[in-house]
Amino acid sequence: MGLFSEIWNSVKNKNRSIDVSGYSALFSAEASLGIKSVALEACVTYLARLISKGKFVFKDGNSIIASDFDYALNVKPNPNQTASEFKIAMVKKLLNGELLVVKDGDRFYVADNFITHYSLNGNSFSNVFINFDENNVVLSDSGLSTQKYFEKVFTQGVDCFHLTNDNIELQKYIDSLWKDYGKMFGILITNQLRVGQLRAKIDIPVNSKLDDDERKKLQRRFATTLFEKMKRDPVVFIPADGPSKSSYEEISANKSASLQNQITDFGNLRKVFIGEVAGLLGIPPALVLGETANNSENLDLAIEAAAIPLGNKLSEGFTSLLIRKSGYKVGKTLEMTGFKTINILDRADAIDKVGSSGVIKINEVREAAGLSPIEDGDRIIMTKNYTKEGENSENS
Repeated sequence: MGLFSEIWNSVKNKNRSIDVSGYSALFSAEASLGIKSVALEACVTYLARLISKGKFVFKDGNSIIASDFDYALNVKPNPNQTASEFKIAMVKKLLNGELLVVKDGDRFYVADNFITHYSLNGNSFSNVFINFDENNVVLSDSGLSTQKYFEKVFTQGVDCFHLTNDNIELQKYIDSLWKDYGKMFGILITNQLRVGQLRAKIDIPVNSKLDDDERKKLQRRFATTLFEKMKRDPVVFIPADGPSKSSYEEISANKSASLQNQITDFGNLRKVFIGEVAGLLGIPPALVLGETANNSENLDLAIEAAAIPLGNKLSEGFTSLLIRKSGYKVGKTLEMTGFKTINILDRADAIDKVGSSGVIKINEVREAAGLSPIEDGDRIIMTKNYTKEGENSENS
């Protein structure tokens, strides 16, 4: 339900005396949208940065091979973005719902807007807009135009690929629980605004007598006005019944000052939001919150549960564009690796054992360590202590 729908429903509500103006719905929605944006942006940005460290690698079997698209995917996919910016844009689009990547020659773009045409033979996409700068929007005869507009129609698997976010639980969570947390956050803000508020009683003599109906109307008017002022004004005068002459009595702010400062509650509520979203994305909340305890283990969990699955989806999308069916049959693949930088000095013993035992090739060891392949690296080396008597120490 949208913001204005909430306001309209609050106005139509039978109990109109509570909030005819719709201010409560507006206030709650504003608080909800604010903290929702912070939590989602924190978690999605962290995951996007993690995946941006990955590198697309073309392989023939277990051997890394060169490709004409190495530069585009790992250095500069288009004139306006680096590879890292491009990967971050892809992840954010995908996690927000859907992603369309279009291929224009040897360039790749993330679409901002498009129209989908569904077909059993492959969906097609028209009216594809690309916008690298949200401020770069101009008004033309056809309406708002972005920086780049493709007049051609793109076809799935031919010159584009389209992915959707299959994390249904995340979408359900966003739709059902943000409103409840927003109400809680709105209450915290309201309470915080009242901390230290100066209030005073004031008596105003009334010479004429009022009948019961007029007195009730006046009380309701005072109550509404007073409630609004207490929410926004630093100093509030409270009408009170008293003697016939005017008087003023200041209420000490000590009582208000004694209320617990709820700024810390904001931080705790933010942690609740981030924890929920991070859990649904497969990221340990401690990573997003910047906590250093068990950081290495948490990073391994995030890579295994979140980065690798998303990396596989992106790799499959590019595979459908860049590798033909005939090539795939003979073992050509496209993978995304290198999400974690490994300190080779700390892992020297493990690297030595796995490399010298003849289990995997040199370039495979380098790939696992986050290093680029070398020209003569697609061979196996086995040291003498791992070989049988009479065998060569090096097998290629």
